[in-house]
Amino acid sequence: MNEEHWLVEVVDAMPDGVVIVDAAGEMVLVNREMERLLGYGREEMLGHTVEMLLPIEIHDAHVAHREGFSGNPHRRAMGAGLDLSAQRKDGSVFPVEISLAPAQVDGAPVVIATVRDVTANRQADEDLAAARQRVLLAEDHERIARDLHDTVIQRLFASGLSLQSVLPTVPETAKVKIERILDDQDDAIRELRTAIFGLASKRSAGRTVRVVVNDLVDESARVLGFRPTLHFSGVLDTIDEPTTAEVAAVVREALSNVARHARARKVEVTLRHAEQELSLMVSDDGEGIPGSHRLGSGLLNMHDRAERMGGSCSVTSGENTGTIVRWQIPVLD
Repeated sequence: MNEEHWLVEVVDAMPDGVVIVDAAGEMVLVNREMERLLGYGREEMLGHTVEMLLPIEIHDAHVAHREGFSGNPHRRAMGAGLDLSAQRKDGSVFPVEISLAPAQVDGAPVVIATVRDVTANRQADEDLAAARQRVLLAEDHERIARDLHDTVIQRLFASGLSLQSVLPTVPETAKVKIERILDDQDDAIRELRTAIFGLASKRSAGRTVRVVVNDLVDESARVLGFRPTLHFSGVLDTIDEPTTAEVAAVVREALSNVARHARARKVEVTLRHAEQELSLMVSDDGEGIPGSHRLGSGLLNMHDRAERMGGSCSVTSGENTGTIVRWQIPVLD
């Protein structure tokens, strides 16, 4: 095998595209990878200027760039930070990295260009940038949710408790107005909790129902002044994310009601999965719900969530006898 044929075989075997361009910008050698990348046969490329492989809108600029390079030839490494593109025979454009090396062939100057398709690299960069943006957004959501819970809701709780403490000392007419204010405050807190849950659910996506409920019980301890007792039973790690979100909303609502109204010293939360049913029970030893008292919107929301999922919700309570909320829905094992 003569030396020239040997060199051509080596260039043809290279994994990157290779094109050799003469001083006039005409292609004098291309390898198989260039044919594969661009969709041209080599006979279609040889003898034509290299601009035929570029998007038409940059032809003139590339001619000027090529002539400038010929006046000051130098090596340029692959991935030199340039945003470069090539155009296939079918007109499609794709990102490339190109290294350049000036050389002499039979005493004539040429430029050897190595071409690499970096579509996958660019997509990976875009995916990484998008992932970083999602992380930043999740962190921002977490910060907002934390600020709402730890600052705004706590202040509303404190002001509500202060108003409740003065109810026995005010005239009946004022008592009615204060109770109305407390009801409005309950609605405002519930709306804030809905907003917090929407923010936090993005952060908690993928976490098991055990982890989510445990975190909610931990959070409630700051308001109750003690940590509720928590019981788990059955295989709970198979509960899907939509169901976990519903359970979390009910737990949050039930514990909020205890903190707001029960004056309890003991609270128990039990989550059980058995016989294709997921059941939740939240019980307390507080003041209970007087028989004449209508159910608030929070408890009604629990009923609606259960019925929407084919389940049920019941509340057992009486004045000074504590309250038990039972919530259950069917789930597939």
